[in-house]
Amino acid sequence: MWTLVLALASATSGASAQDVTHGGTAGDDLQRIVAQQHALRSDLAAGKHGGLTPRQVVQVQRAQQEVLALADGKSDFDALSMDEKVRLENALERINALIVNTREGDDAQNVCWRERVMGTGVKQTRCGTKAEMREAREGARDWMERPKTCGARCG
Repeated sequence: MWTLVLALASATSGASAQDVTHGGTAGDDLQRIVAQQHALRSDLAAGKHGGLTPRQVVQVQRAQQEVLALADGKSDFDALSMDEKVRLENALERINALIVNTREGDDAQNVCWRERVMGTGVKQTRCGTKAEMREAREGARDWMERPKTCGARCG
């Protein structure tokens, strides 16, 4: 059961956030995600949580609520806005990371975010792993903390 959820979450969530046209299967994929989340919810309610802590179960349930709320009334991925697709992918990835329940699984979790392009009002979607996002954040922080004087280069 868990592997099916993991496979479906990773296969469909990546495609949805990239706004790929799935042809005739997009609606099927969204409906399969909803069906899988309902099955997972039933398993969690029955106590079949595969070693998850109570806190992790609550986190999975919260992520599931978001997935189900986003999919509510939608027939396929095309009915979702870009922000909703990003939120859907992130929620599925949170569920996946909690079920995998490892530091590697958490670092390998794909996340997407919307950010403004510097100097414009244009927003773009960026996706990467949590480890890549952390590295980019640390690189930006290092750049901001560097001295801003030109030293010997200014002649």
